[in-house]
Amino acid sequence: MRQFFTLRYWLTLLALGVLLLLVAKCTSDSGGGARSVDPGAGLPSAPTHHVDLLVPVMQVQAPGGVALTDGVLSADMTLQIDATRTMLVTAGTPGAWNCPLWERERECVVAADLLGDAVLWFEVLPGAPNVTMKVAPVVELLADNMVRLSNGWIVPRLALVERSCSDETTSLKQFVDTFGDTATATFNFELQKIVKVTCPRGGATTTTAVPISTIPVDTVFGSTVPVSTVPGQTTTTAEPG
Repeated sequence: MRQFFTLRYWLTLLALGVLLLLVAKCTSDSGGGARSVDPGAGLPSAPTHHVDLLVPVMQVQAPGGVALTDGVLSADMTLQIDATRTMLVTAGTPGAWNCPLWERERECVVAADLLGDAVLWFEVLPGAPNVTMKVAPVVELLADNMVRLSNGWIVPRLALVERSCSDETTSLKQFVDTFGDTATATFNFELQKIVKVTCPRGGATTTTAVPISTIPVDTVFGSTVPVSTVPGQTTTTAEPG
């Protein structure tokens, strides 16, 4: 009976209790139950997509309609881009569909990540067949005159981007650092590049005009597009990489 009250006995019981508590905590942390979310962690960033082509769509040819199941196209679809070009998007291609009037002509544009002529990813969204289109703001400058937009798209830009703002900035980098995702960007369909950024307040353009005809010819989905036909386009001094 005296052994029951020995110090060694009580220390052994204490060690076993601590061990049981540790096992219970580890089981709770690694279990399949719901976990709390840190409200300060913020929302996940938009998924990254390399947009090799962004163009208006003349007509969507989708027999039986269009369906995306878990973000994947359920059947083959053809997009008529112009009188001579079509884009085939095969069943199983991941993408997004945000153009409710797709059954009408010239109501949508398509953004696509391409490998040759094969579509690896696509997004169909509303847009008129104009020369330019407002897109998500530039939030990061990348190498080789590429930029990341706030929606996760990675697209090319002109080496000389027009900055439209009543507040003067000395470079595109300073513009992006100053205004971030509160600004807007303009994408030119013929050039297939970001050509302009506009701050929230807009106002006078703080740029220097440079003839756009000095920019090389671009290739768009297998077709050569002359870039000297855009009227009145101006650009700025060279932006830092």
